[in-house]
Amino acid sequence: MKKIATILLFALACAAEEKSALEKMIQPRISYESAYLESSKVAHTQGSVQVYKNNLRINNELFGVSYSNWKFDWDNVAALPFGDGVHTPIDQIHSFALSANMPKKINDEWFFLASLSLKSTFEKETEDSYGANIFSFASYRLDEEHSFSMGAFANYRPTSTLALPVISYSYREKFKEGWQVVVGFPRTHVGYHVNEDTLVRFGLMFSQSLVRLSDASPIEKSGYAEAKDYSSNLGLTYRLNENFTFAGDLLYTLSREFIIYDAHAKEVQNSTIQNAFGANLRVVYRF
Repeated sequence: MKKIATILLFALACAAEEKSALEKMIQPRISYESAYLESSKVAHTQGSVQVYKNNLRINNELFGVSYSNWKFDWDNVAALPFGDGVHTPIDQIHSFALSANMPKKINDEWFFLASLSLKSTFEKETEDSYGANIFSFASYRLDEEHSFSMGAFANYRPTSTLALPVISYSYREKFKEGWQVVVGFPRTHVGYHVNEDTLVRFGLMFSQSLVRLSDASPIEKSGYAEAKDYSSNLGLTYRLNENFTFAGDLLYTLSREFIIYDAHAKEVQNSTIQNAFGANLRVVYRF
């Protein structure tokens, strides 16, 4: 009888652990982020632009939906190498995204993740603004502190299709004390936990966005504009309680490209924007 009771208790403990893992995966969270880049000149001109970005996201470990908005303030538009020299090149950009993840723990060493995201980024009209990303990788844990990830990334956009291998290394990424390191692409960072709730971090990141320009765009009617950025950040993440987490970063861009395509996805111009300082703030609420 004692043996049966022990088996039942073990089974209940396993079921509770599985339920806890499932609850963690489906637990919804909502995040809001606001970012700013100071005014900086388009290279070799006197025209300049400052950028504001706001993002709202609702997601869990399996599904997510988000909306992003970029607002641009231009100065001396007559000196810009694109546009008509009179009207604002771009006022606002909107982006909607849906994502789905399929995580799978194979055993204590191996973990697999496949991810699909669909996105529409546009100035006014949504026609021909759609893109898709597919990401898949396997992670191997060497021990409690070290792990490697290997996989592939592919994306489809109206102007191009890209496929890349992905490899990364992480050191103590899930730990809540001491140092942690993630080395990979498009993100690399080093962090230090001052305590269980406070993380100081420094990182480098690559980002890329393609927007479908409006039918009346002074840059390129019904065309596309692409922004490619390498940036660095120095930030702090603070977990207030089980529900609220706050984060803030000082930003500095390291390389900024602004590429213009016509309506047939042919590149017509490539401009460089000077580096700039910025900041962002993020709040996350877990239900």
